[in-house]
Order: sequence, then structure tokens, then C-alpha cells
Amino acid sequence: MIPSCSLAQNIWDNSTYPDEAGFQRRMKPMVQRIADVGFGTRSLAMSKCPDTGLPVKIWAVKGETIISPYTGRAYLQGDTGYFGPKARNEKGEIIAFGGDPLKVDLPPTTAALLLDSGNQRARAYLSIPGNLRQQYHFACKNWARFYPLLAEKMGEKWKRNFYHWVGEYRESRRPSDGNRQWLSLSRAHDLVGEPGQLLGGNVKDGGTENHKTMWRTSALLYSQLFPDSATISGYTTSEAERLTKEILLDYMKRILRTGNGEYDSQVYYPHSIEAFLNLYDFSPDEETRQMAKFILDYYFVTYGLKVVDATIAGAQKRGYLASGNPGEMETMLWGFFDHTSRDMSEARTTIHQATTSYRPNKIIYDIVRKNVVRPFEARMSRPFYHMDHTHAFAETFYASGSYAMGNVQMTIVDNPNQQMVWSLVARGKRGPLCFSGGHPMRGSTSGHSPYTQTLQSKGTMILVTAPTRMIAAEDTLIAPNFSKTNRVNLWHLPKEEQGKGFETRNRQKYARDPLKSMIPLLGETVSSYENFWHDNKRSACSWFYYPKELKPQKVGNNWYIEAHNTFIAVVPLTESSALVNPSQEIRDQIKGEAGKFFKDYSLLVFPGDVSGYIVETGERSQYGNLKAFQKAITEKTTVDQSALRSKLSLNYQSLAGDIINMWYQPSGLRCRAVINNKERDWDHFTKGAVYDSPYIKVKNGKMIVNNGTEGYSVQFIKDRLEWKAARVR
Repeated sequence: MIPSCSLAQNIWDNSTYPDEAGFQRRMKPMVQRIADVGFGTRSLAMSKCPDTGLPVKIWAVKGETIISPYTGRAYLQGDTGYFGPKARNEKGEIIAFGGDPLKVDLPPTTAALLLDSGNQRARAYLSIPGNLRQQYHFACKNWARFYPLLAEKMGEKWKRNFYHWVGEYRESRRPSDGNRQWLSLSRAHDLVGEPGQLLGGNVKDGGTENHKTMWRTSALLYSQLFPDSATISGYTTSEAERLTKEILLDYMKRILRTGNGEYDSQVYYPHSIEAFLNLYDFSPDEETRQMAKFILDYYFVTYGLKVVDATIAGAQKRGYLASGNPGEMETMLWGFFDHTSRDMSEARTTIHQATTSYRPNKIIYDIVRKNVVRPFEARMSRPFYHMDHTHAFAETFYASGSYAMGNVQMTIVDNPNQQMVWSLVARGKRGPLCFSGGHPMRGSTSGHSPYTQTLQSKGTMILVTAPTRMIAAEDTLIAPNFSKTNRVNLWHLPKEEQGKGFETRNRQKYARDPLKSMIPLLGETVSSYENFWHDNKRSACSWFYYPKELKPQKVGNNWYIEAHNTFIAVVPLTESSALVNPSQEIRDQIKGEAGKFFKDYSLLVFPGDVSGYIVETGERSQYGNLKAFQKAITEKTTVDQSALRSKLSLNYQSLAGDIINMWYQPSGLRCRAVINNKERDWDHFTKGAVYDSPYIKVKNGKMIVNNGTEGYSVQFIKDRLEWKAARVR
């Protein structure tokens, strides 16, 4: 490990981290655990012995003669599989593999060499030219950790070979870490990227946000650590340093004015974080290290604002509900903050976290662990994915004592299979308890369906699903505040869907089909559950997802759930509702999308041409028991849905006493709303801020963070970061 870049005890310094002893204790077994994963088998060629049919894995290229280890028979290697060897050079060395095997294999190889730098198998594996040339996103992020840790142990010849392949790296394909083939690229990827593009990647196929951060940070670190004679994807080290630094600086400055496009993704944040940990730990340039500190602090404090039980609540761009096992971001949060109800005694974090000197400062630590006054509300403004237009999505968030809930108002259909529109997370006894739902169009817990609209006020969520109203060709499609000269880039959408009217055009394109009556569950068999899941993707209904271990109680028409210290009421907006809750025996046999869902969750279903429900939440500390909460729902809330089916409007008085009026918009993607006689202006929801909350404020290029007692601000002044103490109001 290396020392922290700052020794002074300013409140924003990483040295104020309050749990160093605990962190060291949690990290102590990690290098060994990572090494125990093993390496070097994923990219072996696969075949079957012609005599026994048993599997054979070996270093071989298609067409080569191999010998069966079972019978000694010689036979020809066929297709080597997605990750297997693809070519040799004149020396007989493998110079190309398929896929992205070093996303998985390089961390345990690194760990093995940290434990024993003389490990001959690991040294040989990382000397294969086909491995040295792997510099696509996940691989280069791992190489950028390996190189400063262990390059000197590998010797000068190895380093020269590594410089060669980094200098040569240009990728005309998109290797995957799964068995997928992608379409061809408009421009070959390289480490440095395209100047003038967000994070150096073009909109069409320049890489996702986390991919680009991994490439650019690795290129910057290589440029600062390699000798002047080396090159980075054909650029000199000085050119690569200048270009990548400018690209990353632009990204960070934009974040303080627009927020980031891939916001709060528990799937991809760990990889972006690891990329910047490389710069923080190993860059010899203080300015670069300060930039890395800033963005790491930003990721952790903004993500941490929404965390309950180490799990993100509310909306995510490219995220899912938590599963029965902790994800990478949950594990990383446990490593730094140790604030989860899961049993993490066998947890395995990443080689980056296990070897980093970065620590979140005390302010961030308090916000993540919720050592702040609650409840609190927050509003966030999210840009389009490529950060080329601000205030595209309006996010509402509410954190209480034992839970948090949030939603986002959608304006375009982009990446709908990884778009968490709303979720509720409650702290559990043995892991987080997560809830969400909506129209089942995408067949996943994170699928955004244009047929569903949501509205939140504090701990209340209203969800409505309804058919699309088709727009005649002569109708004018106008979106407010978009002039002809202020056209926006809608990621991969066709040109005719860019600019004014985008919300309506998206609804018309992706939700044109009429909804069909929901097919009920037909019997308690594996196939009945699989059919129910598959056949109802275009049905007229709304679904509510809840953890399978919980037991909803139906009292009158309402459903009530006791989630440890959180109480939840689900109030139907339909005449009927039902549980879909397979036995554990059946769950274990369900396959495909349905199997993935039912492994951890069950359903409440609400069928109807216009369907939906209201979610109300409460604290055990306030009500004492579930019956008292049920009584409060009955006495304090009122629902007027007399015009829901005729005019798609709903009036509701919430448990918190808010008067909520919602008008579902059948030709758009977000509702119209009036709460306590004040209309929600989604286009100016945060009044120009990126974050508007008691503990984080981001606006006009400045971030102000506090824990209720002390705080600080950070901004760029002439491309340099300025940190200052800030008064807490």
C-alpha cells in the first residue's frame, strides 16, 4: 500500500476516515480469498474426447492436433469456444483470445503473485502474448492495478512486451465477458479515445460510461508510469497524458453541472470506482490524484445518500434489485463502511479495494451509514446518458429511519432493461429487503415499461399502468423548453425521434400495442409459473415485487407487509389482486427469466385495463405493530379513483397528510401531478441543481457536502480543484 496523498486533517481529507482498524481487519483475508478463485481455465480451448465424450480443456487453436488425456487418441481441435485461443505467432505463442477472460482471471492472478512473486504458473500465464494484448475496458482496468504493483517483479523483458501490446492496442471488435457477439464498430476502440467526445467515446458505439472510464484512466496511468520511449495505442506518452487528462477533466466538470449519465448503477459503479482507485493509488502526478479523489468522493457520497443496508434505494440507470447474494457494490460498501445486516464473514471484495490507500472521509462515512438526521427528502436532476442535455429525468427520494424509497420521471426509453424506475429498500435482519414493480413488459425487476407511470411524495408511491393513446399524424408534438437550435442527442434513437416531442414519440414507438387481459396462473407446476411470467409481458396489469421470505397479509382490499422495522401497505387500484408465490421446491426448478426472478422474489398482481396500486410506508418505532399501522392507513388515507378509468386521474390523501392529485398521461412517459396545491414542474424540478438535499447540494459547478455538523465544498477553479470548509445551516 501507499500513503495517502494528504496528511492535513481537513474535514474533506481521506485521513479523517474513522474506521481504519476495522477496514484493515476486513481486508486482511482478501488477497488470499481472491487468489483462491483460481485462474487460467476460462480461456482454455474446449473439446470432447472422441472415445469417452468427457470434456477436454487445453491450450490449442482450432485445427491443431491434440491428445485425449483419457485414451491417448489424437484428434483435431474444433471451435475453441468464445474465450478460447484464436491464433498463434511464428514462435508458437498464443497471440489472441476471444471474449474478455481477464476481467475475471487477472485479479486472482495478481493476488497469487502478491502472495508469492515467484509463482511460476501465474508468471507464465501473464506472459502469454494473447493475455498481454488484452486491454479492453475490464482487462485494462485490472492491468492498471497489476502493473504498478508487480511489473518490477516480472522483469525487463516482460515489461518491454507489455509496452509493445499497450502501444499496439486498437480493438475493431467489442469483446464480451459473456458468450455474446457484438456488431462491428464505426471506429476502432483504443485506450486514449476520441478527443472531443464524452469520455473519449462516440455516441453510437464508443463504449458505455464505465467502459470509457476504465480505458481513459488506464491510458492516463500508463502514460505517467511508462518510459518516454513507450506508446499508448500509438500515441506518445506525453500526448496520451494530455488527451486523457483533458477528457477526464471534462467529465468531472460536467458532472458538477449535469450529473453523470450512468447514475447510481450498483452493477457498473464498482468498475468505474476501481478505475479511479488506480489513479489515486499510483499516479505520480498530484493533480491527477486530486482529480481521482474528487470523483471517488463524488461516487461514494452521492450513491451513499441513497443507501440502506449497503443497498441502493430508488432509481438507477443500469441497475437491478439486490439478489440473495451481495453484489459487487454492496461488498465494496461493506469493505469501507461495514454497515449491512448480511453475514459477510465469507465475503470477497476486489483486488483494487484490498490494496488501495483511498478512504472515504468522515463526512461521506456518516452519510453512507446514515449517521445523519432522518427522515429527509432529496431531489435529483439526471441528464441524458451521454450528458449532452441537462434536467432530462426528475428524481424524487425519501429516506426514513429503517428504509428509503425513490423514483424517477422518465422522458425517453433508453436502455430499458437496466432502468430501475423506482424501488424501496428496508433494512433487514439477514440482508436488505427490496421492493419494486410495474408493468411486466421487460420481464425483469429493472425493466422500464412505457405503460407505467409513478408519482412519489415522501413515503408514498402511486403507480398506474394504462393503454397508450395514439396520436394522429397531424397532431403537434411539442416538448417544453426545447428550441430548434437546442436539439438533444437521444443516444441510439433515430433522428426523427430527436428534438421536440421526444417523450410522446417514444411512447408511440415502444408502447403502440394494445394491452391484453392478464392470463391467470394456471396450477402449481413449474411450467405454469414459467408460462405465467412469459405470457403476460404485454398484459393489462401491474405487478409488485417483494422478497420471497416475507408474508403479505390481506386485510379488506389492502395488502400489508412487515419488513423487519418497516411497515408497507399496498392499496389496490383494481377490483382484484392476488399473490403469485411458488413453493421453494418449484422455485428451484423454474428456468430462464422467471427462474432468475423467483429465486429471490414473489409477486402481488393487479390485473385491469387501468391498473396499479399505492404504496404507503411506516416505521415500527412510530406504530409499534402492524395492526396499528393498518388502523392508521384505514383512518388517515383516502382514495378517490372515481375518474381513474374515465379520465386517468386520481386523488389521494396520504398517510403523511399530503393531498396528491395525479393525472396519467396516455401519450407520454411521465404523469402530471399536483401535491398540496403545487404542480410538479418536472423540467425545472430542482431549479437548476443536480442534487438538492439537506446533505448534498450540487449546482453551478460546485458540490457542498455536510453531515449536519460540519461540511465542505469542492469545485474546479481554472481546471484545478479547490476544497473549502463550508458552514452547516
